[in-house]
Amino acid sequence: MKMLLFDIDGTLLLSGGVGKTAFEKAFEEVFDIPGSWGNTIPDGKTDPIIFEEILKRELTRPYTPDEYRRLFDRYAFYFKQHIHDSPRFRLMPGVPELLEYLMGYDQLLLGIATGNISKVSEMKLNRAGLSHYFRFGGFGCDHGERIRLVETAIGRGEKISGESFANKDIYVIGDAEADIRAAKALGLNMISVATGSTPKETLAELGPDFLFDDLTDKNCFAAALSL
Repeated sequence: MKMLLFDIDGTLLLSGGVGKTAFEKAFEEVFDIPGSWGNTIPDGKTDPIIFEEILKRELTRPYTPDEYRRLFDRYAFYFKQHIHDSPRFRLMPGVPELLEYLMGYDQLLLGIATGNISKVSEMKLNRAGLSHYFRFGGFGCDHGERIRLVETAIGRGEKISGESFANKDIYVIGDAEADIRAAKALGLNMISVATGSTPKETLAELGPDFLFDDLTDKNCFAAALSL
């Protein structure tokens, strides 16, 4: 069997700015500070790292554990309010067709490895109509470090399948530099797609095993998996 771990944002879909809107509303509610997102660049970062970055920048005092929990709770609350009517929400090219194609192979186990917290991940996949393709995942609420959440996803995939996967049979699919670094650090295969905000040339410099413009070519993707 082979395990495929897909990133969400920029790889499978884009939520159209819902995350920024939800976070700013949550931050203002908890800390009474508007416009907190500022020039934050979220690419490849986990939600905890993004939140910590903004908290350090915007607050002039330490925050409490209760405030931190409330921030995440209200973020998920506002995300739920806005995700279903986001006019700029869209799937990345070829994604539904590829996932349907991959489901035809019994030897493939599809999961998620994303910096999003699990509640938000579920909302995004549900809005996209993709949730039924994925049985497990590793999320930002599991660990702030991407390497650790990928490890968590692998552990959950092995538990669900009852299989033990060798590194050579695990593939990370993502659009950011952080995805490549995590895959390399763990000795996993890396399939990069240039559908996010990171230029293809920048991704190429980090040496992923495979680099595609997008996920529209099912045959090339299958060849990467040696199917």
